[in-house]
Amino acid sequence: MPRIIISEPGKTPQPYRLKTDRIVTKIGRGSDNDILITTGSASTNHCKMKRVEGGFILVDNNSTNGIKHEDTQYSIIDLIDGITVQIGDDIDMEFTLSDEEKETLALEDFEPQQKASFPKSKQKKEAKPADDEEEDDVVLEEAKSSAKKSSSDDEKKPKKKLKTDSDKPVVSNRPVSTKSNSGLSFIIFMVLAILFFVGGLAARHYQDHKTFIFSK
Repeated sequence: MPRIIISEPGKTPQPYRLKTDRIVTKIGRGSDNDILITTGSASTNHCKMKRVEGGFILVDNNSTNGIKHEDTQYSIIDLIDGITVQIGDDIDMEFTLSDEEKETLALEDFEPQQKASFPKSKQKKEAKPADDEEEDDVVLEEAKSSAKKSSSDDEKKPKKKLKTDSDKPVVSNRPVSTKSNSGLSFIIFMVLAILFFVGGLAARHYQDHKTFIFSK
């Protein structure tokens, strides 16, 4: 049976024995875990130990502080006899096999699955440019949408007619004709002349006959 020793800060190391045919062993702070960690930097469902062909592996459950071996963070760690891994930042897990267990596992074909992962802070930092690009794309799309809306509103507005030279009033520099004024003056002159002429005849007739020219 594989032997696991969990060393939490400020507590006595706790040994656990597991059956070789046990498929999954859950480890974390939550009460539903098979191996319960009550202190330190472990997450609620921090990681799980899995039985695979030819051995065991430790798989991180996207925990906050991850799993490490020799100060390197991994998403999967191959568990070999005598290895010590870190759960979180301050919890050690020692994994050992008996000689009989090692002989049994040696009969199976083991394929290494160990996989390193970047710390979450670094992952976020590297993911930031991608987020910025998405924000830029959104801003660009909003700008395009705003430009289209503005163009559409401009098309709906009545267009102002531009004034051209042909729309401006034509101012002529030619003098105003005085022909009409001359005709009116001539008519007035003729009327006055006739009145004077008739008046003169009436006065002459009165002197000669002592009667008005139109009297009976």
